[in-house]
Amino acid sequence: MVMSALDFVRKSHYGYYFIILAAALAALIHVICKPMLEGGNNQVEINPIVLAFLIYFICGIFFTPLARKTHVISKFGRRDVMFITLIGIAEVSGLITYFYGISTATAVNASIFSNSEIIFTLVIAMLIFKERLQIKECIPFSMIIIGMMIIPIGNDLYQNNFVLGSLVTGDLLIIFSGLLYAIDITLCKYLGDKFDVKKTVQILSFICAAFTISIIALFQIPMDVELAQLPNILIMSIIGTGMSTLFFLMGLKLIGAVRTVLLYSTTSVFGILFSGLILSEVITSADIFSAMLVIAGIFLLRNKLAGTEKVGETDIINKTNAGHVVLSKKTITRFNKVNTISIKEKINSIFPNCGIG
Repeated sequence: MVMSALDFVRKSHYGYYFIILAAALAALIHVICKPMLEGGNNQVEINPIVLAFLIYFICGIFFTPLARKTHVISKFGRRDVMFITLIGIAEVSGLITYFYGISTATAVNASIFSNSEIIFTLVIAMLIFKERLQIKECIPFSMIIIGMMIIPIGNDLYQNNFVLGSLVTGDLLIIFSGLLYAIDITLCKYLGDKFDVKKTVQILSFICAAFTISIIALFQIPMDVELAQLPNILIMSIIGTGMSTLFFLMGLKLIGAVRTVLLYSTTSVFGILFSGLILSEVITSADIFSAMLVIAGIFLLRNKLAGTEKVGETDIINKTNAGHVVLSKKTITRFNKVNTISIKEKINSIFPNCGIG
């Protein structure tokens, strides 16, 4: 039965709620992980690599029952195994780098940096396809760079008398993790539609867990985790990662790629808000200005970030119902070298990203 236009408009309103809810749940990660990584309040300080292992292992378990209901689309070949291995390395490196960064940086800055992988993915794609920004796109791109990197880092340098202290180092590590996630996203593109993404995410999660547990065993890192910390780890794994992803997908198929990119950028706003309410961090006018500048830049650059041509909602719905769930929570990007690109290639541009950053 074909959905009528009126029914679709009514249901599309839920898409806005789903994306905003996904952004809010994802923002919890910035504030929940920080106390566990820096210790204090009579809590054991968790090693970032140990925390990464727990996140991936629990996330793999979360997607296991979902993956069991999927149909096998294609078998993994040697080339696919190579790409999955590279994706796993980039994914693990990005998350561990992020955890090391936020252990010394503020959760407010981490929230502002949360959209950095969008810009890095844009830059990587521009390098690959030799595409340049148009003049009208340079201004919003500059707004995002200034708001997301120059103002927060410059403010921290000013507060530390222009000394590269641990706070600034943490900022740089978080930004570098965005670059690693952008590489992860770019590599994920080449998996294409050969496999059901829920199954792929399950496999990737366990591969990342295997990488991290190998590092733990190699360097004999103690698995110091208190029982009281497990609820927060479960919240990060299931709610902050799993549930936010599912809400993202539900909203994506209802409101399309362009509006999804714009609304999901509010993750930084929720992160700043939660940092003040939960962690009692000081929110300065510079932080608010940076976040607003980034969101304004994303709004003006939304068509470039989400694809110069709008992806039809019906195509996304059909794809999702067919079992090819697109699992990208942050970046929906496409770059055309020619105008004759099929609908399948358009939707392939929504890169699966199974990270939490």
